[in-house]
Amino acid sequence: MDFLAQTILPYILIYKYWALFFFTFLSSLAVPIPAGTLLVASAAFASQHYFNIWILLLVAVVANILGDNICYWVALHYGEKFFDRFGFSRRILNSKDFTLIRARIKERPGAIIFVSRFEVMATLSVNVICGLSGVSWRRFMFFEVTGSMASVVFYGMLGYIFGDSWQVVNNLIGNFSIVLFLAIIISMMLFWKKMMKKLSAEEKAEKDSR
Repeated sequence: MDFLAQTILPYILIYKYWALFFFTFLSSLAVPIPAGTLLVASAAFASQHYFNIWILLLVAVVANILGDNICYWVALHYGEKFFDRFGFSRRILNSKDFTLIRARIKERPGAIIFVSRFEVMATLSVNVICGLSGVSWRRFMFFEVTGSMASVVFYGMLGYIFGDSWQVVNNLIGNFSIVLFLAIIISMMLFWKKMMKKLSAEEKAEKDSR
């Protein structure tokens, strides 16, 4: 078991739902806590009637949604001011390509928000990008809630179903998370490359029509 999870898990066993909420919430704010491992382990204990599985899942979902919304709102209201302080990030934010990409993500944020809920670092990155892109809160919230519910139920049910074998399952999830994170990064790169080609073609067509 991950050393950090092994250190935190006893607090969850003692303080139960409050501790799970606290650590899951911190994880959603980019604190390096293995929330997925804690959820799988907690769900395994729920299979032994130490927790109520439905309350457990609800607590994890609410903690994720609250933390993700804070990241989104901070990026929405203060993100540009913060990144504008640094030359490298300022050049990226003010570039024409990034401006066009933000406009496209603002129009169609659904898939990237939903899929990223299954990987912590991808979730944080997407929350910030959505905030910087000015994605409407209603649209962000819809895909955030559905994605968070899906990921929590997925990890929670794995721990609950496999019970005593949750550590083996968690190791497999760890490998899956790495693959998923790389897949998300590659997909985003391909998506942006395709989008830039499309935008360039539209811009060229617009110039030709003048």
